Amino acid sequence: MSPERPARRRAWPGWDGALLLLVSAAAVAVWLWRGRLGGDERLLLALALNAAWLLGTGLSRRFGRVRLPPRPAGASAFKPVVVIPSKDNRGTIAGVAQACRAHGVDVIVVDDGCVDGTGDAARDVPGVTVLVHPRNLGKGAALNTAFHHAWRQGYTHAVCLDADGQHDPADLPGFIEACRADPWAIHAGVRDMSTAPGRSQFGMNFSNWWTWVETGHRLGDTQCGFRAYPLEPVLTLGLGDGRYEWEVEVLVRSLWRGVAVRDLPCRVFYPPEEERVSSFRPFWDNVRISLLNTRLVTLRILWPPTWINRVPAPGGEWRGRHLGTVWGWSFFLGMIRLLGRRPTHAAMVVLSAFYLVFAASHRRGVSAYLRRAQAAGLPVRAGWLDAWRIFHAFACSIVDRFVLLVKGPTAFTMIHEDTARAKETLETRGAIFLTAHMGNPDLGATALQTVEFQRPVNVLQYTSGDDPYMVLLRRHLPDGQAPRVISLNAGEDLASLEVIRALRRGEIVAIKGDRVVDERAVEVQLLGATVRLPTGPFLLAALAKAPLFVLGCFHEGGGRYRVIAGEPWELRFTSRGQRDADLTRWTQRFASQLEAWARRYPRQWYNFHDPWA
Repeated sequence: MSPERPARRRAWPGWDGALLLLVSAAAVAVWLWRGRLGGDERLLLALALNAAWLLGTGLSRRFGRVRLPPRPAGASAFKPVVVIPSKDNRGTIAGVAQACRAHGVDVIVVDDGCVDGTGDAARDVPGVTVLVHPRNLGKGAALNTAFHHAWRQGYTHAVCLDADGQHDPADLPGFIEACRADPWAIHAGVRDMSTAPGRSQFGMNFSNWWTWVETGHRLGDTQCGFRAYPLEPVLTLGLGDGRYEWEVEVLVRSLWRGVAVRDLPCRVFYPPEEERVSSFRPFWDNVRISLLNTRLVTLRILWPPTWINRVPAPGGEWRGRHLGTVWGWSFFLGMIRLLGRRPTHAAMVVLSAFYLVFAASHRRGVSAYLRRAQAAGLPVRAGWLDAWRIFHAFACSIVDRFVLLVKGPTAFTMIHEDTARAKETLETRGAIFLTAHMGNPDLGATALQTVEFQRPVNVLQYTSGDDPYMVLLRRHLPDGQAPRVISLNAGEDLASLEVIRALRRGEIVAIKGDRVVDERAVEVQLLGATVRLPTGPFLLAALAKAPLFVLGCFHEGGGRYRVIAGEPWELRFTSRGQRDADLTRWTQRFASQLEAWARRYPRQWYNFHDPWA
C-alpha cells in the first residue's frame, strides 16, 4: 500500500522563525541598496541573518505544536509494533520479518524506493504491512512514514531494526519490556563494537562525542538502528524527513524536549564486506550528518533553553569513566611536555568554561554543593562564577596529575601535615587510604610512598575500558607502576574479597568514600544536612584488621600541595549487636572530616554528584 503522507512541520522554521527571517532579510536588502555597508559589515549581517534563522528554529521547535490525529477508539494503552525500513534488501527482509513475527508482534516494512522486489518479498510474510515510497527518500523519511501510520492504527511504540540482518530479532522482547517499564523514554540499542570494522568504531565514537556536546548526555551508541521509540513524544517533535542524520537529530531534540534516552545492549552481526547491502553513502551522508551537527551545536549556543537538561543523564551515577577522550587528554599531556605546567593551567580556563556550559549534570552537582556550602557559612556563593572556579580547579588538578606522571614528585613542593604516623605504618603494613572527590589525593598518595617502603597500590572503583585517565596511566607508566584496579563491576562481594586479600599482602588500597555504590550506606550529617555515605570502607578495614587513613591533598597556590593523613584508624567492632552503630559512628566521623576540609578549602570540592539529593 502507498502511505498517506500527513502534513507535518518540515525542518525549516515555523511562522515565528519565518518572520524573523523576512525582517532580517528586508533590513539587509535596504542597507545593501543604500550602499552603506562594506565587506566586513556584510559578513556580520550574514552571520546575524543565520543566527536569526537558528533562533526562529529554536522558537518554533520549543513552543510549536504538532497536531497528531486522534488514535482509534478503544486503542490499547500499550501496543508496540516493529518497524523495518528497507532499501533493496530482498535477500534478507523475509527472514528478518518472520523472526520478528515469531515474537507475536506486528511488523511494518517500509519499501523506500526499492527496485529489487523487497516489498513483494515482505508481503509474503503473514502479518506484515508494507508501505511504499515510489522513490527513495531516505531512512528518516521511512521512519516518519511508518510512525504516522502506526499512530493512526493505534500503536503506541515502534521498535526499529535494520532489514539487512545485522540486528538479532531475539533481542526484541528486551526492547518491548523496556518500553513497558519506562514508556516515555527512547530505548537506544548499544552494540558490542569489538568485532566491528575500524571505521564503524570511529564513526560511533565521533557521533557519540558530538551528541554529548549538543546535549550534555553520554549515550552508549548514537548510530545503532535498533531502537524503541514512544510514538507520541517523538511525533510531536515535528522532525522533517531526512536520511541517516535523522537518527541523530531525534536523540538530540528528544533530550532537549525532556524525553529520556536509555541505553540497552543489543547484539549485532557484521557480514563479510562482499555480502553487505547498505544504502549509506559515505561522502554525502557524512556531509549531511556534519551539517546537522553544526546546526545543532550553533543552536545550543544561541538558544538558552537547550542549556538546561530536563531529564537525568543516562547512568547518572559514575561508572568508571572520566570526562573527555584519550585523544584530548593526550593533547594536554603533550602540552605539558612542550610548554610546562603554568601555560597548560591557563588553557584550562577555556576548557573549564566549556564543561561548565555543556556538562549539565556535573554543573547541577556543583551547584548543589555551593548552595549547601553557602547556607553552612562557607565563603562561597551559589552562582556560575564559583561553579566555574571549581571546574577550573578540578581541571588544573588533572593537569597536575599528569605533571607528576611526566616530571615526577619533585615537580611539586609537598607540605606534610600529620603524616609521620602514616609513613611509620607503611614501613611494615598495608593500609586503606580513604579519600574523597576533594583536592588531589593521587598526589598525596604518591607523596606518602618513598623508595624505602614503596608498596603496590590498588584502586577500588568501577572500571571502563576506555577511561582516558587509566588508559594514559597504563600507556606511560613503566610496567608494574600503574595502580591495579579492583573492579566493582563484577559485584561488591567479589571486590571486597580482593580488597581484603590485597591488605593481607601488605598492599595499599585507595577508596573514595563519598559516593554510595551499593546498599551498604547510612545517613549522616554533612554541612548541616543529611547525606548517605557508604560504610563499606570501614567494614573492610575492620574485617581485614588493617589501618585506615583519611587522606587529603590540597593545592595551596603555585606548586605547593598540603598532604594530610592524621592518625591511623584501627577499627574494631564493639560487639556483634553494636556493629551497625559502630559503622554509623565511623561514617559520621569521616563526614566531619570532609566538612572540616571543605571549610578549609571550599573550592576544591569535586564531587559532581549531589550527595544531598
